[in-house]
Amino acid sequence: MAIYRSDQSQLTYCAEAAQGGDIELNTGVRVTSSQFTQTTAAAANAGDIKISVSATTNLTLGDFIRIGGRDADDTSIVDGFSHVNVAATPDVTEFEIRRVVNINGVVLTLDRPLGFYHNSGVNVEEVSGPEATANEFYSYITKVPGVYETVSVPDMVPSIEPRYYLGTAAKRQAAEFYAGQQSYSGSLGGMVLLDAGPLRFPIGKMITNPSAYLDSSDYTGELETAAKKGDVFLHLDSSTNLDSGGYLHITDETGTAPSSTTTITSGTNPEVVRVKGKSAATGTSTVVHLYTPLRFDHAVEVNVQEVAASPYYTHTITPQNDLDTLSWHLHMRDSTETTANDFDRRYYGGMVDSASIAGEEGGLLTFGWDTVNFMGMVHNQTDQTTVSTNLYSGDSAGAGMPKYAAMNSITSTDVDFPSNNPYYFSQGVIKLFGQEIARIRSFNITINNATEPRYYISGRYDRNRGPSEIREGRKAYSMSCTLALPDSVAASATTYTGATGGLEIFKQLILEGNYGGATGAVGFDVEIEFTRGTNDYIKITTKKTASSFGDTAAAAGLNNQGAFITSAPHNISGDGSALQVDLDMLLRHIQIEIQDSQGIYS
Repeated sequence: MAIYRSDQSQLTYCAEAAQGGDIELNTGVRVTSSQFTQTTAAAANAGDIKISVSATTNLTLGDFIRIGGRDADDTSIVDGFSHVNVAATPDVTEFEIRRVVNINGVVLTLDRPLGFYHNSGVNVEEVSGPEATANEFYSYITKVPGVYETVSVPDMVPSIEPRYYLGTAAKRQAAEFYAGQQSYSGSLGGMVLLDAGPLRFPIGKMITNPSAYLDSSDYTGELETAAKKGDVFLHLDSSTNLDSGGYLHITDETGTAPSSTTTITSGTNPEVVRVKGKSAATGTSTVVHLYTPLRFDHAVEVNVQEVAASPYYTHTITPQNDLDTLSWHLHMRDSTETTANDFDRRYYGGMVDSASIAGEEGGLLTFGWDTVNFMGMVHNQTDQTTVSTNLYSGDSAGAGMPKYAAMNSITSTDVDFPSNNPYYFSQGVIKLFGQEIARIRSFNITINNATEPRYYISGRYDRNRGPSEIREGRKAYSMSCTLALPDSVAASATTYTGATGGLEIFKQLILEGNYGGATGAVGFDVEIEFTRGTNDYIKITTKKTASSFGDTAAAAGLNNQGAFITSAPHNISGDGSALQVDLDMLLRHIQIEIQDSQGIYS
């Protein structure tokens, strides 16, 4: 008998362009008899759960529809390039499959939010299910977050509420049960960190700049049309010297394009993308298909420059008010490797509530999404024998189960597993008060976003009673570490010696980050760096506004302070060991800088 095994399972993730919009391209199996085929009557943004169409002829509740991919004047969605028509620039659009769970005139409610932006006038066509042929779809939820051993899956937790009515024959027992709200919460803790991908989700945004460009014989140009976050097709102004498989830097700046000999500068949200394929030039425009969706919106005519052959990249993660959400895809195959028995679940709209970065002597740097709240889930289980036909009757896929989705089955051949080495604790350096701490034994940084799933009054269909949205609360950072004290110093020492003095931590505890100047409490700096090689490191900092680390004269006040010690007991024990301190600190903020050879992240 075949069974489902944990070692036959894989969890992958991808960022979303808007909360709840899981991203993938799938042409679907087109319905050719009495099919619904119309166009969008208005533009729809990523994250929208409703679309307007020109008419609803031949549309049945529960039908699956493909939104986008071509305009109404096109005759085929498949033409040899990314399954969209590229004969004219405006026709190249992202496409996705959603289920219709309510029809109100020409307004359709979908089973989950859109993953892409769709313009007015793009095709909306009925499909009978997902297209499984290898070249008929593109999956993006393919990133492995790290080396993990266990996953707490965010499967649905329904609130089934007993009701106790008066005047019935229940005899103190519940008279009836009602289904209440649904919650979805999971975690992936203690994974060995291999790259920077998972780090930004509990903190904010990641921008990327390369170390060098190619020379003038390679591509340099600009965006022909504006691009939206989540887009996987770019419209460039030309195809001259544009290489498939090459990396492009979207500088987010307009004006004179940079060159290999100029200092690389960039705008607010620069990023690097990789070209998966390109169309022939159409007029003055070239359409390219990307390996990963865009992380930001970009205006028309911003500079796009081809990256050098073997550069390093600097990724900077900074705090933001609005966090990006992510999708998880959990794929399970049975012990006999039977494809027909695959068990797929997808969780969408995930926001990291809490996360932790940790390391200890003799170990590896680990990272965990300790709590992730999701908006909902979909799965690949089509039907069940006791499901009544009045749930969905006559739909295009013949699927009676609530929350069933026509989605890609992301298998091992689709997975983008990091090839990097892990970060070792022994390769790390920690600085407190501007001085290197050579005797750190362990540390743990915790990030808490105090997220709040919210349930609003709204139309609910397909038995979706999960959160309407998830909102960020107050962000808090804390750090704890165990420190073997440095060498002793004279009690009369008055010079600021940083952590080179055995009692400097005790003095900082007493000072409470206030050094008596006119600026008041300023706190101190913390810097943690792990180096894997040349131009290959991760650096975590919390820093007060100062000219340098250890600058106690820095300005205090709003948004300027650094870290503060909340606990540092200098305990003694009877084992005769060297004195060590368990140090607890509050951090005002965190910034993470990564240098590596990996140009693109989700």
